[in-house]
Amino acid sequence: MRRISLALTTAALIGTTAALAAPAAQAAPATTATAVSAQACHADNAMIYTDGTRLRSKAGTSGAVLGQLYFGDPIRILRSSGGWDYVQLKSKSKGGLSKGARGWVSHKNIIPPFCGM
Repeated sequence: MRRISLALTTAALIGTTAALAAPAAQAAPATTATAVSAQACHADNAMIYTDGTRLRSKAGTSGAVLGQLYFGDPIRILRSSGGWDYVQLKSKSKGGLSKGARGWVSHKNIIPPFCGM
């Protein structure tokens, strides 16, 4: 259920809900339009998917917890290692971490970069 919700949330954020529901032959024009706007997408447009996501000092569960992030907290992905992403907060988090704070987050807790926001 959570994976379906993530797919639908991500699709809604990038405006491809019609492309998901339409047959492949009809989806071609929407895909072309998305490809044009995809040029504006970059790792700067990601956000946290799960409430209580831990921001850690190093990749892995052994890293010290620096604070918690919550759904919708905007982040910039700086680099990746295995299943972890090194991120920077784009604004103060709902958990109280300051704008610009950096740390590692499990990749499964991130909504990938999207366009149009």
